[in-house]
Parts: sequence; C-alpha cells; structure tokens
Amino acid sequence: MWNLNQAIKRISAIDWSIIGNKQARSHVHLSKEYLRRASLFLEYYPGPCRYPFIVISNSITKPQVNVDDLQILKEIDNSYVREIAKSYLELNALMDEGNQIAIDNKDLLEPAIKLYERGGHFFIRGGYLNVAGATDLLSLTNRVEREPLDISDETLDALDNGQNS
Repeated sequence: MWNLNQAIKRISAIDWSIIGNKQARSHVHLSKEYLRRASLFLEYYPGPCRYPFIVISNSITKPQVNVDDLQILKEIDNSYVREIAKSYLELNALMDEGNQIAIDNKDLLEPAIKLYERGGHFFIRGGYLNVAGATDLLSLTNRVEREPLDISDETLDALDNGQNS
C-alpha cells in the first residue's frame, strides 16, 4: 500500500479551499500536458468517462481498496476535481496490487495533481477546457501526436516567473 499511502499524503496536503483562486502560466502548461496524456490513455483504454475526466475504475478495473471511503475525497466539493483525485488514488492502489496497466501509466494524472498543488484547476464549458484565462478545444484529434511537455518544478516555476514562453 506504499503508492496509495503516498498518494493520500499528497492529496491531503493540497489546500482544496483555494483551488482556482490563482492563475498562472504553469496552469495552462500543466493542463495541456494533462490533455495530451488523457487523450493517449483513452485511445488505448476508452472506459466510459466524460473526456478529459478519466475514471480509472472504468478504464482499467476497480482496485480492491475502496477509495470512495477516504475522508480526503469528501473534502473536495468540485465533482470534476474529486473525480480526478479519486482516479489518482485508484491508480496508485492498482499499482500496489501489481496491475501492469496502472504501473505503465503511473504518471498519467501527474499534470492534474501538480495543477491542484499549484492552486489551479480547469473547467469545461461549451466544448472547451478553460484554465487560467486560456481556452483549449476539447478534441482528441492530433492531441496524441503532440510532444510531451516538461512539467518539472523548475520549468513550471520559470513559466510563472516569466522566464519561458
């Protein structure tokens, strides 16, 4: 249960009351990388979900541990944010169980979790993903062909400090 326990600690450290109150360039960067990863994942594991909100238990399988019972999820009042956090916990529980698909996709939700850790969030309106004052068309087309973005803390900090474009 090491991965799940680490994921619980990480989710518990996020101040959910301030999500979305801050706008930063790194938020746009992280959401673009999340969309790329979600698109690629859903191409191979198209479980029922409302893109880009991946539901791990629908796409791979339900973990043996019922993460719905975790108190931290009850503290997240946004249903879409809660779904991503739940999927992050499920993914980590499945890694602990040795699920190879989960292990192969261990970094799938990393951009979204980093976005929340940095106080950002995205929402969907009219077929577009909205984040930090920017919009991105929600389409799987060509997204899987995009190059991965560097989401290291150094790169994200540099974006927020105006050092990168």
